[in-house]
Amino acid sequence: MRTWPVGVIVGCLVLVVRTNGADGDPPPLQSGTQVPGAQAKAEASTTRTEESKLLATVQEALERNAREMKALKEQYAKELESQQKRAEVQQKQIETLQQMTRTLEDRLKAVNAAPPVLAPLPGAQPNAGGAGAQQKLSDVQQKQLELVEEQIGALSDELGQQTPKLEDVVSQAATLDSRSKQAAARDRQLGETVDTLRDQVNNLQRNYPNLPPPLKEWFLPSGTNVTPISIWNTVSTRYEVFQGQRGAGEFQFQEYTPFFLVQLNKRLLLSAETTFDQGGVGLGQAQIDMFINNWLTMDVGYFLAPIGFWNERLDPRWINKLPDIPLVMRQVIPDGLTVTGLQFRGAKYLFGSPFKMEYAAFASNGFGVPGSGKAADWADQGGLIGTTANVNQSMAYGGRLAIWLPSRGINFGASGMASAPYGLGAGPVYNIWQPYFNYHYGNWDFRFEYGEAYQNVKNFIGNNIRRQGMYAQLAYRNYASLYQHLQRLEYVFRFSDAFFHGIDQSKLDLTAYSPLMNAPIDANQYTIGVNYYVYASSIIKFAYEINSPLHRNVNDNVFMMQFATNF
Repeated sequence: MRTWPVGVIVGCLVLVVRTNGADGDPPPLQSGTQVPGAQAKAEASTTRTEESKLLATVQEALERNAREMKALKEQYAKELESQQKRAEVQQKQIETLQQMTRTLEDRLKAVNAAPPVLAPLPGAQPNAGGAGAQQKLSDVQQKQLELVEEQIGALSDELGQQTPKLEDVVSQAATLDSRSKQAAARDRQLGETVDTLRDQVNNLQRNYPNLPPPLKEWFLPSGTNVTPISIWNTVSTRYEVFQGQRGAGEFQFQEYTPFFLVQLNKRLLLSAETTFDQGGVGLGQAQIDMFINNWLTMDVGYFLAPIGFWNERLDPRWINKLPDIPLVMRQVIPDGLTVTGLQFRGAKYLFGSPFKMEYAAFASNGFGVPGSGKAADWADQGGLIGTTANVNQSMAYGGRLAIWLPSRGINFGASGMASAPYGLGAGPVYNIWQPYFNYHYGNWDFRFEYGEAYQNVKNFIGNNIRRQGMYAQLAYRNYASLYQHLQRLEYVFRFSDAFFHGIDQSKLDLTAYSPLMNAPIDANQYTIGVNYYVYASSIIKFAYEINSPLHRNVNDNVFMMQFATNF
């Protein structure tokens, strides 16, 4: 059996693969010039490091591919050589048995052609014994011949089961050849990819990125203060019908509020909010944020006071889940409380744990009231302003400390504020204490907040004022519903109350408050609402609110609809 053609084919394949493996090794990267400027150098260094890692990975893949192909060919050559040796040994055994068979056949033919004549034994019949002996000899030789043929057949079957056919060997050689060609093509492709990456790295090292002119200024050594401006807008409209008032309901355009954000550089962020409503144009907030490090920021300007959770996080109309604000945020804790001053704030995970601590501290102008400071002025929390004019010559200090557990949807904390005297020598006259707790799990969202405000105004109206209130809100939204519109529906219930000590509620002129729920009278409030989210930041709200004063006969239940969006 000729095996040299297979050996020649396998040898040629091994030589081709070794040659391709040697040619496919990518040359080492060459270093180029660097982009000028500290920032550009850092970015170019980062780019070179990433490209070098990618090239090293490609080279390692090429070398590993070559080693695997070499090991596969060596293993196949050994198995082929072992099979050829077994085939040669078995072929020799077959030839030996075939030769024995031919010898036995020749002897049998000779015996049958010239049978020997034996002398008859005494007393026996002529030719009877000789014919019998000859017949016995022929039978024995025939059995030997049959036995040899059975051995040849068994050996042939074994050889057919153990030795692959020549066609199978040729097919395997062709498959190996095809794989070798595919590996060579893949090696060439990887080599071309390495060359392309090398050219790209060299081009980036020698030239600036192909970016728009305003963005290219980031790569200048001197830096830049010119960046695009981000503008976020809020639009809100409302319709309400008070049960205690005759006539049709009232449509209201509540506000259009653009919020401007300008990233001056990596350290400074400028933000400003203006409000357009039917009463005119107002300034919501304006501040400069300086990022000191990853866990501390300094704010300077006119900013939302970090008092409670509602004031900073839930007050925007497209975030608030009901068309109205809680009763406690009207005359206990001022809604949208904004101060002018300095603030430090930040957040940081504690010692690598899942708990994150949030902190804020500020100093601002103290609080006063418009007018001359009469009893009605102190009773109306809505007139509270942060200023050093009027009867106020003071400073205010406050802060917040909170703990977050994001993996469980838990957030709780407490905040407080103390204002210096309304009048000189009167001592601290305005303090706020406001703890809160929030929990979000799956489709459920729960909010709780308590507020207490204390006014030491005995020198002005003869007694001090203490305000207390809270709200608890529960919302459910089935995000996993099979129906799209049911996924967008949200059901909300909120309870809120407010209590006042030191205010003669019987002498209040309720006509001066619009709506009546703004009046500082003891009351409970129940609000039920259904929301439909057109988009994540666009919401349509329907709600019915029951206001239940405890000591005054006032019917100001109201049905409300509201549309709010942020874009």
